[in-house]
Amino acid sequence: MQTFGTIKRRVMAKVGKTLAVQITDEELEQAINDAIDDVRTEMPYHSAPNTAITLVALQYEYSLAAVPFAYINLITLGTTAPILYPPSNIVPGWWWWVIAGPTLVFDESCFTPIAGRTLRIEGQSFQAALVSDTDVCYISDSFIVARAAGTLLGGLGSPREATMMRLAEDARQRSPFLPTPDACRVRR
Repeated sequence: MQTFGTIKRRVMAKVGKTLAVQITDEELEQAINDAIDDVRTEMPYHSAPNTAITLVALQYEYSLAAVPFAYINLITLGTTAPILYPPSNIVPGWWWWVIAGPTLVFDESCFTPIAGRTLRIEGQSFQAALVSDTDVCYISDSFIVARAAGTLLGGLGSPREATMMRLAEDARQRSPFLPTPDACRVRR
């Protein structure tokens, strides 16, 4: 994980001092965000936000609009105070599904919501565009740096463009963030 500011500095270092002076901040930021756009859906990152869903008695549908998931891998039922999420409380995948909205739906014949208990959801999210220098990039920063540098070098007619693009493709192939086979796709 790198911040946008760190990625910008690394891209400029790859481009080199002599060519870096010809690149504007807008071009640099656009090249980085274009690299992210190229792989946004191919490289989701693991996400377990601190937000929990509080269960309501006899309610079997819960909105996931505030939860930024692309895929859901695991749902764990929290214990009562103190709230813990032990592995023994994992909610089996056949007890729930996700419908458009997105909405988490529980099978009434398998799961009974207990009022006040919480659910922790873990899954994978897609990287958002980077805007501020403090924004965090969760996907492969080696890919982003090499791809953005290659794009910028290509625009300047540098022969190093091909090398950077090969490095970017190598980093893309080594990315460990593929969705798990049992993950449930969240459609928005």
